[in-house]
Amino acid sequence: MNMKEEQLEQQIKEQLVRFENAVELPFFNEETGDKMKFVSDGIVNVTEYLKAPIKILWILKEANSSEDNSLDDMRPCLKELYDNNNNIDRDWGRTWQKVAYCTYGIFEHLKFEDIPEMQGNAREVLKYMPSIAHINVKKYAGGSSADDKKIQSFYNTYKDFLHEQIEIINPDILIFGSTFGYFAEYFESKEKIQERIPVYQYKDKLLIDTYHPNARIKQDEYCNEIINAVNSWRMNVMCKEN
Repeated sequence: MNMKEEQLEQQIKEQLVRFENAVELPFFNEETGDKMKFVSDGIVNVTEYLKAPIKILWILKEANSSEDNSLDDMRPCLKELYDNNNNIDRDWGRTWQKVAYCTYGIFEHLKFEDIPEMQGNAREVLKYMPSIAHINVKKYAGGSSADDKKIQSFYNTYKDFLHEQIEIINPDILIFGSTFGYFAEYFESKEKIQERIPVYQYKDKLLIDTYHPNARIKQDEYCNEIINAVNSWRMNVMCKEN
């Protein structure tokens, strides 16, 4: 790990420690009865993220308490979502399968229909997952259904930490999974460049306001809308540079 990677790794760790120390956690999860824990998140693998040709941050709502490992840092899980048979682990498939397909399509410049099927090709389709970043708005697990009032309250209380986290990650593209509304004021000077799905230009960054990956939307429709938005933005950037 070079000096730049080490500095970013240290910056991330220090910020998460400050964030965790600031958060007042409820003692028990209302749905499971488990003792609550601060859920760390961020760049999955700093080395791979910094090498990536385009830096992507997914912003979701909260960890789901009904899923295994929901009270743990998801970053190690996102590095190894496939099993020895080269198939996607179905426990994670509902949310992370769409994230993986979108990420692969963006990195490989492919539409959904040209991406290999996940089952049987997991190692190929998931190979870029270590190159992304992912955060939740609320830093402790919720129930099987997200409580928007609690998430909004958490954002209102700790938004300075969340904004700092985004600034440290410094992505090129931010993909909001039903979370854009929380950050609308933070990106106040944004310019809408697409109506459906809503896409914004904010300084040198692309903001994509889409559904949660677990929403009941066909995978091809969900992924292609995101991939197409990124491709259009790339073309505009290239035209301006030339």
